[in-house]
Amino acid sequence: MKLVTSTIVSALVLFVLAFLFYWGVFSFGYMSSYLQIMRPPEDQKILANIAGFIVQGFILSYIYLHYYRGESPFKEGFTFGLLSGLFVSLPYVFFMWANYTVRYKGVIADGVGMGFRILIAGMIIGLIFGKKKQ
Repeated sequence: MKLVTSTIVSALVLFVLAFLFYWGVFSFGYMSSYLQIMRPPEDQKILANIAGFIVQGFILSYIYLHYYRGESPFKEGFTFGLLSGLFVSLPYVFFMWANYTVRYKGVIADGVGMGFRILIAGMIIGLIFGKKKQ
């Protein structure tokens, strides 16, 4: 049951934080170079984005479920979120910069935002799983 709960809650958190992040970052112009590689708003696949957040929430929750020790939920969730965020976002920054005609400020902002969202999701997953019963 904790796997289902953490999948749903982390997917919602990832979705909301992504919406807030991209809405804010685009409004400041950091990622304006992304507009040339993005679908126009009327052609964006919202259901595919939602499915992606659910899959991401499930994968994060599943990995956490199998590797957490069950000690301090906040500390383990923070560590898991930090490492997972770095594991995903750091290579992403290099791949985006290497393969797309986007400005480096936008790529860095995107990578930092992704890492932050995963960090927060990891902390929430840790709190949902809590301590293991002895």
